[in-house]
Amino acid sequence: MERSDYFKVRDFEDFPEGPKEVSASNTVARLIDGLGSRLHMSLDGLTEEQCSIRPCERGKTIGEALHHILGLVNWVRMHVYGGEMTRPKSYLDQGWATLAELEKLREHFVEITDEQLGQYKLEGRPWWSFVSMPLADALHHEGEVRLLRMQIGNPAE
Repeated sequence: MERSDYFKVRDFEDFPEGPKEVSASNTVARLIDGLGSRLHMSLDGLTEEQCSIRPCERGKTIGEALHHILGLVNWVRMHVYGGEMTRPKSYLDQGWATLAELEKLREHFVEITDEQLGQYKLEGRPWWSFVSMPLADALHHEGEVRLLRMQIGNPAE
């Protein structure tokens, strides 16, 4: 699958301008902007072969980190839209699919009110758990992808 197959609106290649109003839902959208932009930089120039390199015996591969990030983003998506967790087969496709999911989530959070956001629950926890759990964890693991790229000799620009 080509990277362009995942993108219909924009692809986080350029960090988007922030929302005009300050609100809780726009703050979540802006966090997604940051994650999407950083993940895009981490994926650019990466190959499927590089996704399988294990820099050290007990460490993760880039592909395993991308797999986990997609799982975290899918976790948010499932609580916002419902549905099942889905994953493409290749690790690199999982990375690009994550950006596509982030795109949809970002647009959703920009469009809802804070009152609507307040109705969301993550495993029975209040809406801010989206930020403090899966989205914060995804940002952490995106940094891991960048570090792993340095370790295999292909640093992200």
